[in-house]
Parts: sequence; structure tokens; C-alpha cells
Amino acid sequence: MRKKIFVFMLLCTVILSSIFAKIDYKFELASFDPLHKEYFADIRSPEFSLNHMTYYEGFPDRVIQDEYINTSTEENKITVWNFRGDITPKDEMIHLKLGETLGLARSTISFDSFLSPIQVDYGMQGLLQQFYKGGFDDMIGYDGVYFLGWNFRIADMISMRIGNQHYCSHYGDEVFKRIQNNSDPSFSEFWITYKYVRMDNFAIGLSIEPTDSFRVYGEIKYPPKDITSCRPDMFAPNWVMRNGFYINPDYPDDYNARIVNVGFEINYPIFKSLGNTTIGYDLYLYEEGKVEYDSVNGGEITFNEDAPWERDHNIKIAQELNNTVSVEVNYHYGRSPFNNFYFQHTEILSIGARFNPKSSAVLFDTH
Repeated sequence: MRKKIFVFMLLCTVILSSIFAKIDYKFELASFDPLHKEYFADIRSPEFSLNHMTYYEGFPDRVIQDEYINTSTEENKITVWNFRGDITPKDEMIHLKLGETLGLARSTISFDSFLSPIQVDYGMQGLLQQFYKGGFDDMIGYDGVYFLGWNFRIADMISMRIGNQHYCSHYGDEVFKRIQNNSDPSFSEFWITYKYVRMDNFAIGLSIEPTDSFRVYGEIKYPPKDITSCRPDMFAPNWVMRNGFYINPDYPDDYNARIVNVGFEINYPIFKSLGNTTIGYDLYLYEEGKVEYDSVNGGEITFNEDAPWERDHNIKIAQELNNTVSVEVNYHYGRSPFNNFYFQHTEILSIGARFNPKSSAVLFDTH
């Protein structure tokens, strides 16, 4: 009996040793090379870039705010605040983005299979984007966007992320200067802290790279039942409460203020001495498009179940100059890239440069 046990244990040891001899494991403490890559043409992609934006339509000329009244009998209405001064249809703006994606505690398992390698880490993605009129002392406003969650990658081909995404917008000094001293309505009625905010969305994204030069992706974001804040109030689903009252009790149950973005990327070294040339397209779909608001002071907000989702179209072309710097051209058609002007339909062409370093700290490697 003892001999049989010894032979069995020896056999198990040989088999396990054979299996694990073919497995490599690497642990990276931190990496700026994300498992689930940033969406190249996404206008809210976290990166370090500076762009000069030319507006062909929709340069900010007013601010609107919804006035949620904390009673069950009065309707939510819209107030419009027009800017002082003339706004030309081809005004310009500077768009500064400060962002990066960081992967923490990354585990990579490599083995002899088409599924290899399998990778997982905890991802932190943040972006601060600022919009300037004229010089860097005239800020229209800024957006804060971040993601916290888990990233997965299989076979260097399929990746996925699951977690919470948060973003909100803030007015800048240029907005306050243009609204202050307006006689109708008075500046004292202006809600200075008003912002477009979703805190915190649940986000799930999927990316597929069948070849090294082509990628498709899609992601959905929606407010969970315990969302801390979803504003403007007019965009909140019917189950959101504030101060004990349901904000939009008449909205249908199937409306969930969802945001979907999908897109693709193609890259190829046209100029081999420089680096990749990348072309990308990104489409945003906002279920908030079903919420209709009157642009006139005092107009009521209604929900149109038959209205289409609002759409953004983004096209980007970039040429690498070296491993870390690219020049890029962006075309945006749709909602304002600054969320506090969600009501402003825009057409924008921008030209700029992007800096995106990649590095990692390897803590353990079986090689």
C-alpha cells in the first residue's frame, strides 16, 4: 500500500512539475501600458495633449440650467443665461488634456496555448481636460473624468474592463465674466456650482484586436441604483430621488440614461522612419437625447420616448514622430466636448500634439 501511495505521489509530482515548467509568471507593480488600451478617437480619452480647436458651429454663447423644484406638483423648467458680447461662428479655443492610465498589481501568466498570455490588473484612469478662450488665463471650464476597476486581457487580442466611471464639469472664469451683470435674469440667480455630473457610472468595455493593425471596441455606461449623483436632474431616471422626492416619476422604466460608445482603429507605418500612422473613428450614443428641453426661459422639460439617442461623431488621424510624441488632427460633430455645454451642438476641427509615455516596474518575473 505504501509503495502504491509513493508511486502515485511521485507520478503526480512529475506531472505537475511538467505542467508548471511550461508556465511563466510575471508580476508588475505598476505599468503605464494599459491592458485595456485607451480608445484612440474618443474625445475623452485620457492622454497628455494640446489642441487648437476651430469651431464651425456651436461655440459657447449661453448657459442653460434646469431648475428642479422640490415638490411633487411643479414641473422642472429651463433657465437660459446668454453671454455678453458678440460670438462669431468661427471662434477658437485651446483644449488641454492631462491624463493617463495606470495598471497596478498586474499578473501575467504565459503558457503553451493560443490563449496565452492571460493578464489581469487593477486599473486607474484619470483625465483633467481644460478649455481656454484666447490665452491660458481665460478658462471656459474644465472636466474631471476617472475610471477605477479591473482590466483583463487574453491572448494579446481580447481585453475587457469593468468598474466605476465618474465625471463632472465646472465653469471657468470666462463663463462668469460673460454672465455677470446681465439684467435678465440677474447674476445673483445664477447657480455657480451647477455642473454636468455622473457619479459614479458602472462601465463595462470590450476590445478586440484581430491583428496588430486593427481594433474594434465598445463600451456601455449607465447609472446604478445607488448612484450618488446624476445631473442635470432632467437626465436622471425615474428611480432617482432627491430630498425624498422622485425627480422624474413620469419617465418610462426602460429609460436608464445610458451612454454607449463604439469605434475602430487602424494603424500602419506609412512613414516607416517615423512610426505608426493611426486613423480612428468613435461614435457616442446618449440616451439623454430622449429628454427634450425648451431653449426659451421658463420652458418645460418633456420626455419623448420616440426621440433618437443623441450622437457624437469623432474622427482622429495621428502620425507618430517618435516613440512618445505624435501630431494629430481631430474632427468632432455632435455634443460639445465640454460637458457643461451638453445642449450645444458643435462642429469642430482641431490640430495638436500628444505625448504618451509607456513604462512599467516589474517586481517578479520567472524568466
